[in-house]
Amino acid sequence: MKLAPRDAAWVYLERANTPLLSIAMYVFDTSTDPRGSMTPDEVRAFVAERVQTVDVFTRRLQRVPLDLDHPSWVEDHDFDIDNHLEVTDARGGGWGEFRRIASEFVGRGLDLQRPPWEMQVVTGLTDIDGVAHASAVLLKFHHSVGDGTATLEMTRRLFAAHVDRQPVTGPHTPVGSRSVRQALPTISRQLRAFVRGIRHVSAAGKEMKAAIDSGDMQMPPRMRPATRFNRSVGPERSFDAASFLLDDVRAIRAAGDATVNDVALTVVSGALRDYLREVGEETEESLGANVPMSLRSLGHLESANQITVLQVDLHTDIDDPLERLRAIHTSTAAERDRKQRAEVLRSESLVDVTPGFVVRAINWIASRLPSSSSSVPYFNVVTTNVARGGVDLWLRDAQAVSTYGAAALTDRQGLTHAIHSLGNTLTISVLTNPNMMDDPERYVALIYAQFDSLAAAVGVSTSTV
Repeated sequence: MKLAPRDAAWVYLERANTPLLSIAMYVFDTSTDPRGSMTPDEVRAFVAERVQTVDVFTRRLQRVPLDLDHPSWVEDHDFDIDNHLEVTDARGGGWGEFRRIASEFVGRGLDLQRPPWEMQVVTGLTDIDGVAHASAVLLKFHHSVGDGTATLEMTRRLFAAHVDRQPVTGPHTPVGSRSVRQALPTISRQLRAFVRGIRHVSAAGKEMKAAIDSGDMQMPPRMRPATRFNRSVGPERSFDAASFLLDDVRAIRAAGDATVNDVALTVVSGALRDYLREVGEETEESLGANVPMSLRSLGHLESANQITVLQVDLHTDIDDPLERLRAIHTSTAAERDRKQRAEVLRSESLVDVTPGFVVRAINWIASRLPSSSSSVPYFNVVTTNVARGGVDLWLRDAQAVSTYGAAALTDRQGLTHAIHSLGNTLTISVLTNPNMMDDPERYVALIYAQFDSLAAAVGVSTSTV
């Protein structure tokens, strides 16, 4: 089965220091398992059985030489669970040890010669997320496998209470090795489709301009002031997170007439401004966030990645937290509406017909172009949001109690926030480079302080997670 162009693009756009990964983390309360913490052999047996029920875990990418056509998914006949699974004993460590392990895990890329996923199971954790004894699962997929919504479905099947022995499979067409000679006849067809796509996008651009000129549509600012997080990204990662009761977040949302995501963005906005202020780098102009939005409700895409990107104004120039919440809500709603307009969707459709070798060439050229040190296009940080549902996830008989994640760092984007909820807990996971932020625990403290300020502004009394 050949990858859809939107999925294949994640393969072409990856760079050495910025692996393009979708990462989920879960903490399980081992006190609910009468047998206690699992041994490495028991973990291996558990995972080996479960991965056989979802074909994604046992297939790999087969690329065409020179990327003259998009890769295909093929069965990995040499699949070995030991190439994908690591079991680590935390030896009684708590949150600090979990952070250290997570920071190392999210910084490692994947070998795309094998099925593009890895799992690390951490046993022997103590006093973490309200439980005395815990194990954690850290799971990464290459983004070509799918976006957060797609990989969540696979993860929930993997940790269901009972094994569904009926494999989940997609359409399969046997694929053999494809040579350059075999791919060459498709190039002219790909280039013709690409030229038609350019014309299609150009026409959509004219419609957008007319809508902007008439005042019917407003574009986000083209450039934002660069910050310390908009420099070249190094290979190391630092992970930390803040946790809140989802009931408290919903109470703030209701009082502020906003959404849960608006609340999270407001908290991040204030913490980002305060951190830059503390290090003497506050900007007068407002900063922006890249916020992925699912397009599944529109039903017009067949790829595993069905997202577009909102360019949301964080209104970091507004001090009052309630006023900032309302401004972010207005900006997000307007950007969400804009991104669902027919002409905007058409303007972003070129990726569906761009040949792989063209994407690679553009990425190679872009990586070598000089970049401004004073400004950055559209956004400064990334903030993703995926609700992971209820706590009906199990590592054998240990029930999940909390979840974390990590949004991948990309070139000149060295600070990301992954907002996830599980049951009645919402977490804001922070990922950055140590050379950009060597004290993420301070940033997390500012996130907590901003949450308290926003709750007080709307008159909501909060609880401690």
